[in-house]
Amino acid sequence: MNIQVQICGIAIVIFLLIMSLNRKTIWLRSKRAFIVALSSTLIALILDTLSIVAIVGASGNYTTFTKAICKAYLISLVWMAFTMNYYTSIDVGVKNTFIHAHKIIAQIFIIIITIVIPLLPVNIHYTKRTDLYTYGPAVLATYGAAFVYSIVNVSILVAFRKKMNHRRWASEMTWMILLVSAAIIQFLHNYLLIIGFASALGILIVFIRLENPESFIERETGCFNDLAFNAYLDQCYNRGERISMLIIQFSNPHYLYERYYTESINDFLKEFSKVLDSSTKGQVFKYREWEYVITFSRKISLDEAAGAIHQALDREWIIEDSVANIELVYTKIPDSFIARDAESMLEMMRAFRRDYSNSPETNLVMNEKWTDGYLREQEVEDMILSAIRDDRVIVYYQPIFSTTKNQFVSAEALVRIVDEEGNLIPPGAFIPVAEDTGLILQIGKIVFEKACRFMMEEKLYEKGIEYLEINLSAVQCMRADLADVFTKIINNTGIDPKMVNLEITESRAISSTEILISNMEKLRTIGVQFSLDDFGTGFSNLDYLLELPINIVKFDRKMTQAYFESEKRRAVMGGVINMIKAAELEIVAEGVEDGHQLEELSRIDIDFIQGYYFSKPVSKEKFLELIN
Repeated sequence: MNIQVQICGIAIVIFLLIMSLNRKTIWLRSKRAFIVALSSTLIALILDTLSIVAIVGASGNYTTFTKAICKAYLISLVWMAFTMNYYTSIDVGVKNTFIHAHKIIAQIFIIIITIVIPLLPVNIHYTKRTDLYTYGPAVLATYGAAFVYSIVNVSILVAFRKKMNHRRWASEMTWMILLVSAAIIQFLHNYLLIIGFASALGILIVFIRLENPESFIERETGCFNDLAFNAYLDQCYNRGERISMLIIQFSNPHYLYERYYTESINDFLKEFSKVLDSSTKGQVFKYREWEYVITFSRKISLDEAAGAIHQALDREWIIEDSVANIELVYTKIPDSFIARDAESMLEMMRAFRRDYSNSPETNLVMNEKWTDGYLREQEVEDMILSAIRDDRVIVYYQPIFSTTKNQFVSAEALVRIVDEEGNLIPPGAFIPVAEDTGLILQIGKIVFEKACRFMMEEKLYEKGIEYLEINLSAVQCMRADLADVFTKIINNTGIDPKMVNLEITESRAISSTEILISNMEKLRTIGVQFSLDDFGTGFSNLDYLLELPINIVKFDRKMTQAYFESEKRRAVMGGVINMIKAAELEIVAEGVEDGHQLEELSRIDIDFIQGYYFSKPVSKEKFLELIN
């Protein structure tokens, strides 16, 4: 029975070796370690089988040769445990100090055991075919060494579980459980020689779930897929290996889909992949549906390699018997070390793709200038997230003066961020990044809630402040749930909705008019009012005065100052003012800097004045001092 079990195990391992070596694959460190583990398992199974044959053939007359075969099998068991341990440690990362020290100790230990076992005596028990086993000091040393490796292996899996891919962790833990369980059973029942077979089953599970070469191959084209690229890139960073990359994208996939059948497109991509693979010494990955990534070692000139690829792909491509219009964009990444790790590089690739998605350029380079800008944006994004987390997003207020009531009646709420050292960060340094990343949604919600609470807690309405003006960002304007979110905050803070005036910048309203108007109508129903901010800049369109349900129009600083620059501009401004007044809307003039401007703007029927003449934006404490 033992012979049959070992032969089954040998068949399994040989099959796995053939599958692993007879397929196109990326030779990752884990793949090499897996092949070594497979080989050690095969050697252990073969030696186990040979030891059984030798013992049976000796018929009780156990020669030095018979015992040498048995000891060789015992040594192979320890090596099998060692290679399994090495395979597991690969996943943790070579930069980990503990793992690095562990590898050195494990290597020294296996050398010592390999020397010690042959020096220890081994005894053989054999009475019948089903009652055959070895025992003695050499066997105990083998079990002890294997036990040590198993304990260390389990400890690594437990300690570094969060750093490992869950699928890999579960597979390796299953392998360990199978091997340890078999070892315990064989230790208690010596005649059951199942350790080698249990290891073969465990390694089969690892192969199916982790090391199957087919999982790294894109079926349609035969190229390596995104999983292979991610694993390869991660290994490069773990090993400190610098590479360069060339990204090839199809810029007109919609044209192909509209003109050709799917089968024809698939045939074209197969041919395209073959030409690409044959024209380069790099590794070709089909990373996305219409995107390839080719990686090169630093020994290969990226410019020369890219030139050869460009020349090979610059040809007439025939799809369905006609010449297809194939448009390609080439992006060079000269040095992978512009990013600190694989995850950062993948994010940089996505960001670069977004930044140049509408660019007419077909030959791009992810150079230091772009990288520096991107990294600065990342720093700003981290700073924003930190400020949100630590409640360092604050609100400043700039008072608004009523020319009819001759007093402050409102204030514009403006966002600011305080860094960890207590320094104030101006909005221009973080607002663009916040809008690009969507963090402006969180910031806008924080500003709205803090402004509402400030109005209520300080009872600003008793001090003559009738309402607060709060800016809406472009991203907020496109949110269908804006009205619901703001209504909930209004209800929670207890503020009268009439004390809230939301500022819409006209250039932001253009791309989301329907959603914006829907939100505005919902909020106007409960009493919230609206201003059209920065009127006179960007995409000025008088239709907005009629289309949007607004109450106030705000002239930006440039438009206000233009009134004082020439008679012609004054005449134009007068016409605009008359038109706005005819629509029964009120006007705020921003950027007023002196008393003469205040008097003149009051004379021409401007309702509200905002600017440095009265005050720059100030903290809530200074604002309270100002209005008091």
